Amino acid sequence: MTAAHTSCCIEVHARPLVRSMDHVKRVDGSRTCPATRRNAPHRVVRSASTLVSFAATVSPDVAQETAYSSNSTEHSSKALKQQSSGASHLKPFYPEKTINCSDEEWKARVDLAAIYRVCHNLGFNEGINNHLTAVVPGMPGHFLVFAFGLLWSEVTASNLLLMDHQGNVVRGEGHPEATAFWIHSRIHDVHPAAGCVVHTHQPHATALTLLEDPTLLQVHQNSMRFYNDIAYDHEYNGIVLDDDEGKRIANIMQGKKVLLAANHGVIVATETIAEAFDYLYFLERAAEVQLKALAAGKPLKLIDEAVCMETCEKFTKSGVAKEYAGLHLEAFKRQMLAGKDADFCT
Repeated sequence: MTAAHTSCCIEVHARPLVRSMDHVKRVDGSRTCPATRRNAPHRVVRSASTLVSFAATVSPDVAQETAYSSNSTEHSSKALKQQSSGASHLKPFYPEKTINCSDEEWKARVDLAAIYRVCHNLGFNEGINNHLTAVVPGMPGHFLVFAFGLLWSEVTASNLLLMDHQGNVVRGEGHPEATAFWIHSRIHDVHPAAGCVVHTHQPHATALTLLEDPTLLQVHQNSMRFYNDIAYDHEYNGIVLDDDEGKRIANIMQGKKVLLAANHGVIVATETIAEAFDYLYFLERAAEVQLKALAAGKPLKLIDEAVCMETCEKFTKSGVAKEYAGLHLEAFKRQMLAGKDADFCT
């Protein structure tokens, strides 16, 4: 690490961390100080290594450009602005492990716990129902899921369950909800490239599934990222509690990232956890504006199909979608670290 890295001092305005983070070490080895946090209107991050705990590390060229003394608020503001610019120097945040597992599993746990919390705050789930799962790199046939009975606001990296496709809990306390196992294990099995599978009953996207024609129309920029990438299940057979129905749903997806299940809800299956959340988020926004436009009672203005195809390809095949998704999740992780959900990564 260069001198420019170690000498920088960045002032970060944030709310105190909750008490449950009191025992968590920062990546530079220091511990949180709740008393100081409660009395101080802000905190000062005094090393580049500590910045990693806010999902950002200044790259050498940026650090050199913004090197300054510890009492320079001008440079502090400049550095913060650069960190929020969407540049590739933003690094994912992963704290020290609190359980005995591989680094790959821990990263998956942190990211999955993060989207459980964010989806809860966005109102995408229903009580203790709905479910999000992620595979662990290097552990084929295994996935992470939350323990049934927890609110999504209670999910943490360490209390997620690690289970296999036969329904055995390999690590963790509790058990998954039955439909979570039958839906997710079968999708992960049929579509091994799906590193994350999320199923919710989020209101606007689910409202589309209640219509005779649930098609997400190409009427908005957000809609175009889903161009030709949504499967539609027009048959509702009740609660998914067996292998046949789980496989039927998995096979209907046919490699598409999104499934709109009639009279039920939404399933998104993507390569990464960040992408699953990003697709879920923008699916909800696209469905919301479509429903609001329909409520106006006037004809919708459809976007030319060639434009839809070109826009979708530019977004999904250029790597932009994956980069945006990663930055999107990290932004929410930083927000949670500064508020009531800071214990998501414990």
